[in-house]
Amino acid sequence: MMWDALVERETGFLLFTKDMLEKIRRTRVLLVGCGGNGTVADLLVRAGFTDFGFVDGDVVEDTNLNRLPFACEAVGLPKTEAWRRHVLSINPEATVRTWQKSVNRYDGAWLTDVLRGSDGDGHPVDLVFLGTTDVEANLVVGRVCAASHTRMIIGPASSGSWIVGTFLHGEGDVTVESLAGFGTAGIPLPDIDYEPLRAIYRRVMNYPGRVGKLAPGVGEAMARGELAARSCGMFVRMTNAAMAFEAVKNVADMNDIPLKGTAITALPVVQIFDPYSGAAYYYDILHQRIGIPNWLTGQMRWEPWQGQR
Repeated sequence: MMWDALVERETGFLLFTKDMLEKIRRTRVLLVGCGGNGTVADLLVRAGFTDFGFVDGDVVEDTNLNRLPFACEAVGLPKTEAWRRHVLSINPEATVRTWQKSVNRYDGAWLTDVLRGSDGDGHPVDLVFLGTTDVEANLVVGRVCAASHTRMIIGPASSGSWIVGTFLHGEGDVTVESLAGFGTAGIPLPDIDYEPLRAIYRRVMNYPGRVGKLAPGVGEAMARGELAARSCGMFVRMTNAAMAFEAVKNVADMNDIPLKGTAITALPVVQIFDPYSGAAYYYDILHQRIGIPNWLTGQMRWEPWQGQR
């Protein structure tokens, strides 16, 4: 089996036991948004994941090739089809399902069926990767995952840093809506006015260290829709690697395998690494505080953050 060859040299690292790799092989993942963040799938299939679902309504453009692991021949293909071909080119024994669509406010019931496996073999989705910057899609996917108690990994890759975390979606855990303070809880998805939420979402994502990563005026132009989101392949791949390891940690936790030497980064806390300064830290979005880890002691020092750089 190709899977055996893919995982053979991973065994021996902490967490990467034969039992753990078998759990990884059986984990079903769904990627909603298959652009820069979707590139995590390349790492996942090489790490032993074999069951994939891809949701995206776009096609591959030539400007996508700075961060997507495709060749020129993929330009013009639906991103979902390009990913299907790519995953199967690495592991022909993998299972790949695709949906050529963009998630919108009317897709709650459909996505619920996808997560439950009701539209296929009945096997539910174990992990969702949210890879879209669209507020409407984020809210819809977040609400459906929360209602289904499906874990969701995020990693905004257009930030110039890696930022990654998991919505655990257990009882009492934060959701996209509660964390952002949208005030939309209980409102049916089709009835929500999504336009005013865009500015709120941008403020929530303005974590410590993000200021200064873009040239003057670029962020404002993106906010006005005059520029597509900036997405540097170097930063995207760094974020993808962090997301892939976050997935491994979640698989261990879901299967009661001890997390030695590491832990899930659970929202409202996100893990951040800034390649410009070399600083690694955590940010508690809900309480607006920075966590500075001490590698020598394993302790975390928390300090308030009030918007300064």
